[in-house]
Amino acid sequence: MGGHILVLAAGALPEDGVPPWLLNGPSMVLGCDGGWKHAERLGLELTLILGDLDSVGTPPQGVDCVALPNQHASDLPKVLQWCKEHHPNSSVHVIGLDGGRLDHSVAVPAALIETQSDAVLHMSGGDLRRIPAGHPHNVPAEPGMIIGLHPYGEVHVKRLGGVTWTLEDADLSTGTQGVHNVAVGTEVQIHVASGDLILSRSRHHLA
Repeated sequence: MGGHILVLAAGALPEDGVPPWLLNGPSMVLGCDGGWKHAERLGLELTLILGDLDSVGTPPQGVDCVALPNQHASDLPKVLQWCKEHHPNSSVHVIGLDGGRLDHSVAVPAALIETQSDAVLHMSGGDLRRIPAGHPHNVPAEPGMIIGLHPYGEVHVKRLGGVTWTLEDADLSTGTQGVHNVAVGTEVQIHVASGDLILSRSRHHLA
């Protein structure tokens, strides 16, 4: 699989490794401020470095740096917003999100809500994605995969299928009621009617 935009954030790479297909022919490799330093280790050629550039260090020769100076947002949402504005039809995947400061770690999924981004955030143990409201979505899965629903505020789920505990016209709110569902096949079907919802998939479901 190729053609996606790969963003390298400045945290640690997933402990269980980067999914190999993410490194296979991305159309662009973006360093999120100091995250560009992961590129050499992963054998990737950087396209651009973006962010407030306060921790960028000395970037490789020939790689342009683009300053995104909004002080009301951290580097990750600024880069996600840049991707939306400049490459709206490209899929975006982010690695380098583990570890680091606690406040940054807790804020990671909120970056998807803040920017209304369709990016997928890859972390140790699995990934996170926003489920946009208004129409059905099919999320790839495999039998036994742990699926979590994480509402930000009030969310109305019109339908959730392909899991052990299905939902029909369910109201969720910020809390833990959506965690630890289980995929029963190769696809989870979800239709969010309103609200902001993050869906998590666990890679450790067979452990």
